[in-house]
Formats: sequence, C-alpha cells, structure tokens
Amino acid sequence: MGTRLRTWSIGVAGLLLAAGSLSAAATPTQLPSATDTPSATGTARYGATCSTATSPPARGLPLTWSDEFGGRSLDTRRWSTVMDFPGRAGGHYHNSSYGSYAVDQNVVLSDGRLRLVADNKPVVGTDPAGTYQYTEGFISSHDKFFQSYGYWEICAKFPAGKGLWPAFWLIPQDRSWPPEIDVAEWFAGMPSMHTGLASGTWPDVRWDSKWTAGTAPTTGWHKYGVLWKPGQLTFYTDGKPTYTLTGAQVPSKAMYVVLNSGTWANADRGGPPDATTRFPNSFDVDYIRVYRTR
Repeated sequence: MGTRLRTWSIGVAGLLLAAGSLSAAATPTQLPSATDTPSATGTARYGATCSTATSPPARGLPLTWSDEFGGRSLDTRRWSTVMDFPGRAGGHYHNSSYGSYAVDQNVVLSDGRLRLVADNKPVVGTDPAGTYQYTEGFISSHDKFFQSYGYWEICAKFPAGKGLWPAFWLIPQDRSWPPEIDVAEWFAGMPSMHTGLASGTWPDVRWDSKWTAGTAPTTGWHKYGVLWKPGQLTFYTDGKPTYTLTGAQVPSKAMYVVLNSGTWANADRGGPPDATTRFPNSFDVDYIRVYRTR
C-alpha cells in the first residue's frame, strides 16, 4: 500500500532504475479449473458469505482468473508467499511501517476460505535477518497472473483490533512503483477503509484517496472491487460505486494481486497493536475473481 512505500531509503532509486529493464506483460496468464468455477448462487460451499453471484460491474465480462480457495493448501500455480516489489526490505518483510514478518504457516485454507493470519508470536527472520514481534500471512500473484484493466474483486471479512492492517492491493508486474491501486486497505485501529491510487514518480508521488470510517468490514462479509479502464478507476463495495477517479495518472501497465494481513508499526493511523488486540486473528477471503473489460 502507499503508506508502506513512504519509508524507503535513498537506495530505492537504484532499485527502480534496475527494475526499468523489466517489461510488463499485458496478456494475463490463465488457469482454468473445473473445481474453481464461481458458484452459481454466490454462496460459499461451507456457508453463506457474499449474497449475489455476479456484481453489476462484472456482468457480461469474461472471467480471466480466479481462486475460490476450495483446496486444502494454497495453489502455488496461482500464488507465491514471497514479496517481490520495490520498497521491501526482504522477501518476507516490507519496511518499517510494518510490525510483521510474513511466514508461510500464516496462510491457511479451511472451510473453502483463505485465512491470512496475524499473530503476536515473535519470530527470528532470515529474509531480512532480525527478530519481529508479529507475523502475518502474505500471498502474491507476481509472475503468475497479471493484466491491464478489468474488474478485480474479493469477497472478504476483515479483523477488528488496534494496529491490524490487512489489505487487497495491485502493483506493477514490472517491479516499478508507483503506481499502486489500493482496493481495500483496512486500518483497524482507526477504524477506516482506504481505497485509492498512488501515481507519479518517486519521490514526487501523487495520492488520490478515499477514506470510509466505520466497523462494517469486520461485522460481515462484503465485496470489494475496482473497475479499471483506460483513464478511469471506479471502486465498489458490495457492487455499488464508492469512489471514481479519472485522468492521465490512472495506470495502463499490467498489475498483479497482493493479499496480506500485516500489522501497523507507527504511532499514526490508530497506532500499533496493544494489549486490547486479540491474537491470532485473520483476514478471511472467500474468493478473488478478475474479469477482462471488452
């Protein structure tokens, strides 16, 4: 998310220059699976979550990629658990805005859902080296699925608790930054949901953002999506538009998905976890579906 990248060191400039030699692929990879076809009723196999099968912005669009999380373990054809983007300190830790280190055991599939767990068991990490107070679940479709434009949506329930910072976001396949599309970035300590776009060039980054206060993301299952067209982004909650931005700052390069359950480390935005925060907790996702605009 955008706030993650504000703590970069000067050395990031060299990383971005190196990333410039990598080209983005606009054609998405596709992994059809008979067992992962979206439900005709829009309910999970193990109980109701989001109530309707197809959100209005997705109607009539071809499904290009999805995961219904019906297996017993993470589908490694679709996902990896290692970070691969500018601004991270290593493959399992982003930067000092985070209090959490990504570990594979915090990525759990059960009852037809993905559970990205955050926990307060300190871990000694190796990538990068250090001791971290909290752990998180992290998955990314980098190198496995990416496309330009389309409608991207999850059905999810977010955790409540001071200092929790789970999110659904998109970043470029070519390892550049910005841009970044924050579809649903939850600051549980405020509590408030952030959606928006980081654009421009480092360090002159433009932020187009909308904040929605309230605890609704934690009290039930909701759909969070973005319809991405040339020059326009429209964000949706439960199939209803909540925020639209237009202009040349809207990216055209291919992007991929990140889902993670991090914790916030700084004093602002609700502050870090404290004794009131319940651990372990999880960011639960029933499905992710990505459609291609015609």
